[in-house]
Amino acid sequence: MIQYIALTAVVVVFYICLAIVVFAPTIYAFWFYVIGKRMPVKRKRMLRIALTTFVINGVVAYFLFQLAFNYFLVSKVAEKDAVALSVVRAAVVSQQKFFASHGRYYAVGPVRGPYEDEHGLNVEEDVILQVVPLWDKADGRDAFEAYATHVLGRNVCMVTKDGKIVQVSPESEEISGIRAKLVRSVK
Repeated sequence: MIQYIALTAVVVVFYICLAIVVFAPTIYAFWFYVIGKRMPVKRKRMLRIALTTFVINGVVAYFLFQLAFNYFLVSKVAEKDAVALSVVRAAVVSQQKFFASHGRYYAVGPVRGPYEDEHGLNVEEDVILQVVPLWDKADGRDAFEAYATHVLGRNVCMVTKDGKIVQVSPESEEISGIRAKLVRSVK
């Protein structure tokens, strides 16, 4: 809880400092307007300059916001989801090798990387993985389900009973519940 509060405070301070840097010309122009009230200067002109500066800063801030959230943040989240997908693929390979030699699947986790086990499974840093062996009643054979998500990612990568690897967006209640359970289990 204390870590969460401290992290939130750091993020808030960062955004306040960023807003001060972006709107520094506006702050400067309004300061001249306030000081201009005490001096014999045309105040309307100073107010017009301050408002024009504010509008220009608002446009610049809007474009910086769009650039950050639509280009940088989206690509970083996609990278994190790709790392989780590669971990699921590595888990499938590890499970298949173990099944070939032992005739069964083994359970993993949920674990948060960096993690490596004796069967060759390597989980990257900040990826949460869970592998659950189960019995497929329809086919009458052993199967497993694997779930992985990155702490900073958005999607849940999973292996279904039939062996398909899919990346699912947390729009459904079931998938968002799986992601929440994985993240809560390794805090």
